[in-house]
Amino acid sequence: MSLLQIIVKNMLRKPVRLVLTVIPMCLAFFVFSLIIGIDNAYDVEFELDEKRRIVTINQQSIIQPLMQPAIERVRKMPQVSNATFATWFGGYFLKPDQTFSQYAIEEDTYFAVYDGIQIPNTSLPLWLEDPTAVLVTPLLAERFDWKVGDKIVLTTSIWTQKNFSNDWPFTIAGIFYAEDGTEEQSMLIKHTYLERNRLFGRGMTSFFVSRVRSDYDINNTINQLDKLFENSKNATFTSKESAFAESFRRQLGDLALMTKLVLAIAVLVVFLLTSSSMAQSLVERKRELALFSALGYSKRKISSLLVAENILVVVLAMLIATCITLVSSVLLGQILVDGPFSDIELRFWDIVQISAIAISLGATGATLPLLKLLQEDMAANLKSAI
Repeated sequence: MSLLQIIVKNMLRKPVRLVLTVIPMCLAFFVFSLIIGIDNAYDVEFELDEKRRIVTINQQSIIQPLMQPAIERVRKMPQVSNATFATWFGGYFLKPDQTFSQYAIEEDTYFAVYDGIQIPNTSLPLWLEDPTAVLVTPLLAERFDWKVGDKIVLTTSIWTQKNFSNDWPFTIAGIFYAEDGTEEQSMLIKHTYLERNRLFGRGMTSFFVSRVRSDYDINNTINQLDKLFENSKNATFTSKESAFAESFRRQLGDLALMTKLVLAIAVLVVFLLTSSSMAQSLVERKRELALFSALGYSKRKISSLLVAENILVVVLAMLIATCITLVSSVLLGQILVDGPFSDIELRFWDIVQISAIAISLGATGATLPLLKLLQEDMAANLKSAI
C-alpha cells in the first residue's frame, strides 16, 4: 500500500467527523474567497491615469453640488487643456432594482475630455436634434432590449421636474462605446435638458473633469486647482480619475479591511479546527501509531504522514469552497446584472494564494498535537495495546 493510500484511508476512517470538520472550513474559505472576488470586481483600472484626467468634487461630499460657472476658472488654468462637468441623475428603469449609471453631461465639452469615447455616425443625428435624446452603452441597450428611437421613462428620487413629477421621458438616440476601464453599463443625458426642466438645483453640477496637459505635473495641478476655491463657499477636493473611481467602491465599505478581517477569522477558524481534530485523532490512534513505529516507521515519518493528512483535509475544504465561489460568481453575474456583485471574479493568483494559505494552515494546525506525540514513548503505547 502506497503512502498516499495510507493517508487517504486514514482521512476517511471517520466520514462523519470528516464532514463536520470540512463544512466549517468550507464556510470560512468561501467567505474569504467571496470577499476577494468582490474586491476584484471593484478593482480600478489604473490605465485611466494615462488619460491625465482629474475629477473635482465638493470638499464636503460628492452629494454636495458645485456651481457650474466655477468651471470657467478651471478652464483658465494653464495646466488644463479641457474641462467639463457632469451631474449624477440617479434614476431607475421601471423597477427600483433596475439601476445603472446615468450622467447628465455638458454636450459641447464632454467628448473632448473623454476623447476615447466612440459614437457611430448613425447615433449622431437624433442625439443632436432631440433634447430628450440619450446615448447608452451596448451592454445596457442589450440588457433592456433598447433600440434607436425607443421612448423610455426613468424615475429618480433626486431631481423633480417643474411639473412636480419624478418621471423623466427620454429617447434612445444611439450607442456609445465607453473607454477601457470605465463603466460598461451607463447612459449619457444632455445637461441642458436636465437644467431646463428640473425644479431646483439649476446652475449646479456634481463634479468637474479636467484634462491636464502633458508638460505639467498632475499632483501639482490638483493642488493648484483646489487652491482656487479654498476660500470660496464651495471648497473643492480634486483627485486623479482612478482615485475618484476607487472612492465609489468605498460605498460598500473598506473592502481591503474587510478582506483582512475575514482572512483573520478564516485563519483562526481553520487553525482551531485542524488543531482540535488532529489532537482528537492522535488520542484515538495511539495504538495504531505505535504499530507503525514497531514496523520501522520513524517518528519523523509518522509525523509527515499525519501532517500530509491534515493538509489534505484543509485543501479539500478549500477546493470545495473555491468551486462554490466560482459557481456563485457566475450565477450572481447572471442574476444581478445591474448590481455591484455582477462582476465578482476569482483570479488565478487568488486561487494560488488561497491554496498556499490552506497548505500553511494544514501544516501549522498539526504542529502542537504532533509536538506532544514526538515527546511520547511509542513503545509504551504499543504495550498498552497488548
